[in-house]
Amino acid sequence: MFSFLLLPTSSSAETHLRFLLKLVIYYLGINGRKLSSSAFPVLTKPKNLVNSITSSVFFFPVLTCPNPSSTPPTNHEHQAITASKKLNFKTPTKPDSVLNLLENYGFTKQYISKTITKCPPILLYKPQKTLKPKLDFFSSKGISRIDLAKFISSNACILDCSIEDKIIPCYDALKNIVHFDKNVVTIIKRHSWLFKGTSCLKNLMVNIEMLRDEGVPRSNISKFLINHPRALTIATSKFEENVQRIKGMGFDPSVTTFLLGLNGLAAMNKSTWETKLNAYKKWGCSEEEIQNAFKKQPRFMLASVKKIMSMMDYIVNQMGCNPSLIAKCPVILCFSLEKRIIPRCVVIQLLVSQGQVKEHYLSTVSTISEKSFLEKYVGKYEAEVPGLLKGQSCRPTKPGKLAQYVGSLGSMG
Repeated sequence: MFSFLLLPTSSSAETHLRFLLKLVIYYLGINGRKLSSSAFPVLTKPKNLVNSITSSVFFFPVLTCPNPSSTPPTNHEHQAITASKKLNFKTPTKPDSVLNLLENYGFTKQYISKTITKCPPILLYKPQKTLKPKLDFFSSKGISRIDLAKFISSNACILDCSIEDKIIPCYDALKNIVHFDKNVVTIIKRHSWLFKGTSCLKNLMVNIEMLRDEGVPRSNISKFLINHPRALTIATSKFEENVQRIKGMGFDPSVTTFLLGLNGLAAMNKSTWETKLNAYKKWGCSEEEIQNAFKKQPRFMLASVKKIMSMMDYIVNQMGCNPSLIAKCPVILCFSLEKRIIPRCVVIQLLVSQGQVKEHYLSTVSTISEKSFLEKYVGKYEAEVPGLLKGQSCRPTKPGKLAQYVGSLGSMG
């Protein structure tokens, strides 16, 4: 089917190039990036080849070496050129078979292009012996064809993994923990890197056993693995250190925050932790308050230093709140300042200025659902405070819509 991609030539090097150029043309428009002539090698009549396709060729990741005397290729082109060095086919038979196989499994041209972009060597694989068993394996686990194409094209590196030595053992190990195929599929679609090496799987097994010894419920481990596998695959020595740190902070292994705390520690080194700790201290928070806040909401420490400073500045200087509020309601740091906190506070400040609301608590205002906020603070007072929502088109119906009417409120004088 794809044999038309090759033109007969007298030189194997030129044959290679011509096939690649035809392959580029076949995927015309898929990637949408023009490829400069500097990415092509010097051949007998390179200009004839390049000029004939300059107006239509788009970036495709299978290329030969660049002309050293020409303008340096872009980063994307360099990546493509590097990848192409792994390819060395004399005829299009094997690439044709690979492309045919992918198409038979429901891969569109876009997904095929993306797959080969990420893993050019698959054009050299034996389709029936190397690729088909892997595609069949994942299909047998309940992954639909369209989802399989999306998954493989985004995680093409998984095609490099041995099905006997890596894919099946890793899959079985994960299923032993999360119990159901659908849960394993969720994990591998998000975190295909688990299949790459043996160290991740070994660390995972040892670390999970460590958690069980600490009394962490199996159900908690299973749920945590589905969403945060990276925290469970770090080096066992580092993981054990984090477990001891979390225990030292008073976390209870029987509750979910224990694992969330581990995830927080795994996401940063001690230096970053200290930097964030000092950022909170600058606003008058004590170390004890910060630690208590972390126990209540471990994601509290995942905020960047920039976000910490911006949020604390608004809460303390704009809203006049005590910094200790963060220790009492650390989840505030998990919300967007621009999309949630400020829009809601603007509404509350307007209602207070109009005498409609006497008391309000930022902890409540920021944490209730958007639907509840609209009902309690917007819909209830819309008649008494004209312009609270300027026009029906500003009535929020989806999360994040509150930010749209901040400008309207600010323009009312």
